[in-house]
Amino acid sequence: MLHHTLNFLGIGILSAVLAVAAIICTALRIDKDPAVDGPRALISEFIGLWLAFTCLAWSFMIAGPANLQWALRGLAVGAALIAFTFAAYFAGTTEVRIRLDEEPSGFDNPTTSLKLDLDQPPAPLPSGSDTQLQSAPGLNSTTQ
Repeated sequence: MLHHTLNFLGIGILSAVLAVAAIICTALRIDKDPAVDGPRALISEFIGLWLAFTCLAWSFMIAGPANLQWALRGLAVGAALIAFTFAAYFAGTTEVRIRLDEEPSGFDNPTTSLKLDLDQPPAPLPSGSDTQLQSAPGLNSTTQ
């Protein structure tokens, strides 16, 4: 019984790793962060691919009839197609605002992007910044 439980856990972990690897490979291929499409698209793609890889791995590990193995492989293909369909559908939906004065809650901007406001000129440095550096302890003790 322990062998079957470990086999099931191994299939689940392996298929989760393969699902994440498939999402990352697609993101690298199209050079786009998958989080830009929104959390719902990313979650649906992960769950669908996890189910697809689980059914595919299970179809090769069971010692049942050939019809059951091919049915599981067909279920894997169907789950992958449904996952990509839902991911594409959720990627096209707009995020709703929690309150009217807030920005949408989705991942519209990548987290690594800098938000530069080019309309405003840069703020000038304070005039006493040179004297503050000279009076810092241990930097320049001869000027004090």
